[in-house]
Amino acid sequence: MKKILLSNILKNFSNNDTLFKTPEKLLLCKGSHKRFKIEFSNSSKLKEEITALQEQYKGQMIIGAIPFDQHTKATIIVPDKHEYYQESDLIDDLHIDPQSLTIEHSIDKPNRQQFNEMVQNAIDYINDKQFKKVVLARTLNFRLEADPQISSWLTNLMHKNKQGYIFSIETGHLQNLIGASPELLVKKEGNIVTINPLAGSRKQTFNEVKDADLEKELLNSEKDLHEHKIVVDYMCEKLQPYLSDIEFNKKPMILYTDTMIHLSTVITGKLKNDTMNALDLAELLHPTPAICGEPQKQALAFIQETEPFKRGLYTGLVGYMDSNGDGEWVITIRCAEINNKDITLFAGAGIVNSSLQDSEFNEISAKFTTMLDAMGLKEN
Repeated sequence: MKKILLSNILKNFSNNDTLFKTPEKLLLCKGSHKRFKIEFSNSSKLKEEITALQEQYKGQMIIGAIPFDQHTKATIIVPDKHEYYQESDLIDDLHIDPQSLTIEHSIDKPNRQQFNEMVQNAIDYINDKQFKKVVLARTLNFRLEADPQISSWLTNLMHKNKQGYIFSIETGHLQNLIGASPELLVKKEGNIVTINPLAGSRKQTFNEVKDADLEKELLNSEKDLHEHKIVVDYMCEKLQPYLSDIEFNKKPMILYTDTMIHLSTVITGKLKNDTMNALDLAELLHPTPAICGEPQKQALAFIQETEPFKRGLYTGLVGYMDSNGDGEWVITIRCAEINNKDITLFAGAGIVNSSLQDSEFNEISAKFTTMLDAMGLKEN
């Protein structure tokens, strides 16, 4: 097969196309497609409707964005045709595409004082044994003077996030979801399942010596190791009935993204039941303590009562599943929701009893940088 320039793929990408790129492959859907909005109030009903769609369209691949909670509908796309490239088929000739955006106005929600109050409230709940961990998020909202340049933003995301999961999905008329998630929720190939939870992080300094010190700090941080262990324990407990030969690194490893340093654990196993598909596994785990909290029910209730916005698709799932039930679903973080010229960025941080308000606020600001850099912007 003749190799393809990544720049050519992105040059011809339009805002109503769909793209999902992993470190190993790229899935591209251009032209006509069928888009469905499905209620997420019941995960079993969602799976039934997606199964029915695949049967109706003769086993066609589906690509989707599934929300964080029941307040938002899932977007499921059935493309009329798709292009599928292995990494070896692609030539990475990308360079930063400079941006010169003009913003009409911007607002952060919650502001710093409000967020600090939210963190203290969460710590009080944790000390009162209401839950062990909760993830609290912030948003940056702004309006552009010109139309969003999604192709250029994807170029910049791909150039800076070589090991990330890059996505762009049209969720409605003039509405898009775009991002570069570092976190693989689940990958299913045949009976082999891979999961890669992240929890515990520091902002990169891009100084080799300082970043090496931050690695050591993370690997020895009681707070971050505790936060990470909550996520890994949850994953293994959920997967135990369905997977055999579960293996994972007993101590967290270090994973670098474009702006952050994370604690990472790779979990692998073999499916006991060959009727489970990638979406079954994803919904078994969603929402994880990495983006919600533990215990799930109490943390979810706290988030819904405390955060001054609806998360929508943020901290949901984005990915694909083929006719064999194989696929990949990642957690929808480091992302932006686009509504015509209105842009909303999301980022969050895990709160445990030893969390510090300023540290959590600054961690979120660092996470915003992934999308802000792609757009050529900075947080005020």
